[in-house]
Amino acid sequence: MSLHPGHMPGSAFSRLPADWTRHAKAAPFKRNDQMLAVMPIGSVVFPGSGIQDNLADKARKLGIPVWRF
Repeated sequence: MSLHPGHMPGSAFSRLPADWTRHAKAAPFKRNDQMLAVMPIGSVVFPGSGIQDNLADKARKLGIPVWRF
């Protein structure tokens, strides 16, 4: 989950579902790239698979704060 100003009260919420048809197995990683392209103010990462680790690593490289739970 990434947080950007669009998630603030009174503003629009952006959904970025993985496009499995177009990207197949790479879909969740492409979705991570889409989430980070909006330059979120932070990223909340819960334990799981390498997909979450990928999101956290890319966010950190972009200077986006990462909170792990």
